[in-house]
Amino acid sequence: MEKQEKDIKKAVLKVFILIIAILAPIIYYQENDVDRVKKEYEKIKNEEYYGHVIKKKEDGDYLRASRYIFLKDYRKIYVSNDLYSRISVDDSVSKVKGCDSIYFYLKSGEIVIEDNNEFKREKYFNLLEKKKE
Repeated sequence: MEKQEKDIKKAVLKVFILIIAILAPIIYYQENDVDRVKKEYEKIKNEEYYGHVIKKKEDGDYLRASRYIFLKDYRKIYVSNDLYSRISVDDSVSKVKGCDSIYFYLKSGEIVIEDNNEFKREKYFNLLEKKKE
């Protein structure tokens, strides 16, 4: 009985190692493919929208929960925790095509600018630098 358990554990371990050996290069390639990363970066950069906030929502009541707002056209926009607490229904939001920033016009008269594409942009430019080397 113990020999069968050992054989089963060895077989499961071999399958697990094989799966990792197959998936690791695929994931590495996808994460480091300059063309794919550029498309993702440009997709976000070339979005354009504007409107008023009609609803706020958060996925749970803990620090790392996703927080987002909905505009009149029902577009869902993820926002930082800090901004989520400051923004309210009927505030205005705009994102200009070709720009990485989102502008939030609060009822208080304050304008908050949030970088919407920081991580994709940094990843794309870092890959470009690596490619040049």
